[in-house]
Amino acid sequence: MTAQSPSPSSGEALSIRVVREVAAHDGVDPMDLSPPLFRSVDPAALDALFEPTHAESARDGRVTFAYDGKQVTVDSDGEVRIDPEHDPQRQRSR
Repeated sequence: MTAQSPSPSSGEALSIRVVREVAAHDGVDPMDLSPPLFRSVDPAALDALFEPTHAESARDGRVTFAYDGKQVTVDSDGEVRIDPEHDPQRQRSR
């Protein structure tokens, strides 16, 4: 499932967007998401990752992390992609 989220300039914290997208993917209320996001990634670090530079120019890039058996990829443009087939154990054994 690929979900297009608002751009980072929309004012919503990136970590909140990720929680909303994963909760929607799982069909649960964001408040009921378990385990909490901070067990997989530091929400403050995720929020800071794509903040504008001191010159107010946008940052470019992507971050991918494992969360509850899923691979979550967040692009600097705000796109959140969720791969439900990700198996962290399989990745380590290669």
